[in-house]
Amino acid sequence: MIFDADLRPVVDDVLGANTDTAPGALWALLTELGWPVVGVAEDDGGAGGDLAAVAELAAGVGRHAVAVPLIETGLAAWALAGAGLPVAATAERAAVALAPAGSVEARRDGADGGDAGDWIFDGTVARVRWLSEVPTVVLVVEQADATVVAILDAAASATPPERDLADEPSGTLRLDGLRVPADRVAAASAGLAGDVLDRVAVLRAAAISGAVERACTLTKDHVTTRQQFGRPLSALPAVRQLVAGLAVERDLLDAALSVAVTRPGRGTAAAARAVAARSAGTVATDTHQLHGAIGITQEYPLHLVTRRLWSWRDDEGTQRRWERLLGDEVVATGSDEPLWALVTGASV
Repeated sequence: MIFDADLRPVVDDVLGANTDTAPGALWALLTELGWPVVGVAEDDGGAGGDLAAVAELAAGVGRHAVAVPLIETGLAAWALAGAGLPVAATAERAAVALAPAGSVEARRDGADGGDAGDWIFDGTVARVRWLSEVPTVVLVVEQADATVVAILDAAASATPPERDLADEPSGTLRLDGLRVPADRVAAASAGLAGDVLDRVAVLRAAAISGAVERACTLTKDHVTTRQQFGRPLSALPAVRQLVAGLAVERDLLDAALSVAVTRPGRGTAAAARAVAARSAGTVATDTHQLHGAIGITQEYPLHLVTRRLWSWRDDEGTQRRWERLLGDEVVATGSDEPLWALVTGASV
């Protein structure tokens, strides 16, 4: 899917030409281009740009299987801007940790007194992507009456690093009475936590859509060039049926994302993310089935995107979680109007 027609060729030129570039050198290039802060207003220290531009970058990460925390750093910067904290804290790469209500306690140190006192955090946030390889983590804590956003030293709170199926780093953020100076913490509006979650959902779905697009392209090329019994694989009815199914999954995801990007909201974000989770599993499975043995070789690029599909599928929650969030949003008013508006873009 093309989210931003002007940006798409630039993304492909930069990321496509640097898939083998050392992560440090690639990050320096992306920073020079201003991509980590695209979507953050210039007045807040960002590069400007709308959600479509950020989604185009995220899709490029998925399409080219780039191992840099571009999505995560951008989300961290956007959360900091929303809370009125300095975006420059993410300049050297950052992770973002989302703490749902009740998972992390954030409180002022009463001994310090007033609003100038340090903050103290207790709790854990599991599976924080890139936590072990970035200097900064932006913690977003959902509370009943506020969203607490904090700039943390990643090394001070990370558990031993882990590698996921995509061979990307992650870790658990442990906050055992962690003390953070007041100038690195802000209490923002209660709705900010939900807004960050919605943005995470859309951008992760966009990254999945990029990986889905690449997997489908590789598969189409393979079945049209691979000969068996004197004819291409695509001549077989069973193969054509599976390829058609892949196109349907890709197009359904693109349709859901188009709505989520043009009409941002809790329901559209959850719908796009739920569709992305389902499509990720189906596309990864069926593309490997159509490739046969060559699909699992190290030299062939299919595994670079399918391993990301399986890994990203359950980031920030499973498909069931996003479906539940969508259902909660639809039935919140006790009428059919939210569902009708979500499906059609109109009201009854």
